[in-house]
Amino acid sequence: MNDFVKKKAVIVKDEHGLPNYMTMFYLEPLLSTGQGTGFKTPEMFIVNGKAVCAVLISQYTNAMIKDIPASLPYQQPAESVSCINAARLCREKGKGWHLMTNAEWVYLIEEANRLGHKISGNTNYGKNAEKPEEKGWCYDGYTCLTGLDPLAWSHDGTKDGVFGLCGNFWEWTAGLRLHRGVIEYIKDNDAAAADYDEYSTEWVRAAVDGRELFLDVQCGKVVLTDGQIAGDYDGGHMKDLKLAGSLKEVPEIIHKLGILPRGWKTEKAGIWVDSALEEAVPFRGSGFSGASLGGVAALGLYDPRSVSGNDVAFRSALYLEDWKLVTEILAGA
Repeated sequence: MNDFVKKKAVIVKDEHGLPNYMTMFYLEPLLSTGQGTGFKTPEMFIVNGKAVCAVLISQYTNAMIKDIPASLPYQQPAESVSCINAARLCREKGKGWHLMTNAEWVYLIEEANRLGHKISGNTNYGKNAEKPEEKGWCYDGYTCLTGLDPLAWSHDGTKDGVFGLCGNFWEWTAGLRLHRGVIEYIKDNDAAAADYDEYSTEWVRAAVDGRELFLDVQCGKVVLTDGQIAGDYDGGHMKDLKLAGSLKEVPEIIHKLGILPRGWKTEKAGIWVDSALEEAVPFRGSGFSGASLGGVAALGLYDPRSVSGNDVAFRSALYLEDWKLVTEILAGA
């Protein structure tokens, strides 16, 4: 575990006065610079080129309370909200609030890996497909209320962790996309500060040795390549992904963006892509019916940001630049 990053479950009110159950990850002010410590500030804490004091992530997939998203226990997660509207609703919660970013999602997975914890969840109609003794409380026979998960379903296996990342609902995340098959991303955690539209010049093209990286479908298989693409749609297990072009191994940027885990050659979670779309934005983590292709690493890159579905939800997050706010939240906790 990273001793420089602290973590605490807290309750924070947004600007509408709604309480939100959050996991707060925070840095001591002097440590955020890393000076004299050998500590490199995680990208999740770097927003617009500066290290922020804290990032708070909703413990639960958000519900809608009077048209405001909130992280609360014993709620039905909001569904059928497009990525566009999810991002807008999160921003309307107040300064620093945003749709959970890809950088934040990847941080949680990497922390789980450091702790040796496998994130579990509802991938089989209220139960975990691999461990059916792990059950949530279903309100409709297949999806679970928030806050009624076993501890194994939190990202770190504790009550202070972030729940629901694996299964139950897919979740929109910000800061990653496919642009006609090209993998593009927003650097660091800048997607926490602004919603970068389809035409923004801030999108960075993933590349290795100057060659752009693509996700494509060729002969019915998902392909990672730096060469020609076919422009097609399909999906499958990550372990069945093929390398093409001049690639002999997966470039580091692909692991860094959480597109493929380092152990991808044995990863059963699914990956779906549409390399013909002008823009495809990500939803992550799989849903309640993901028994064969489910998992926290699962990734869908085949829908535009205007699409909504009853199996896709979202969660808000918050970054804080003022250490005084962090101490006030800790005192309240």
